[in-house]
Amino acid sequence: MKWLEPWETVRNSMGERYLLAWEDELKREVGSELPLFETEAKLIARRFDCDDALFELNDGRVAWVHLTWSGKRERHPSCPETVPYESLQAWEQSRLVEDHAEWALDGG
Repeated sequence: MKWLEPWETVRNSMGERYLLAWEDELKREVGSELPLFETEAKLIARRFDCDDALFELNDGRVAWVHLTWSGKRERHPSCPETVPYESLQAWEQSRLVEDHAEWALDGG
């Protein structure tokens, strides 16, 4: 897969502490009303211009998440904003292309 700006893969480029910090923050923020509640998720990519992240779920799906970095469970049921995708390819064809086009339009 070819990653498009502003997204970058992190699995092979960042240390374990970095990955765990994002994964732990996701666990802290997600409440029982969100689809990722008590779901194992591994950080695989993130946008370098904001707090958007892509997590691989244990069932083969991926999820785009906008973390708040509050360090605690969010009170509002829609936070952190989360969109699950059936596969990495589904996310790539939808979100990655859309985010890249938006980022390029804003002057990158």
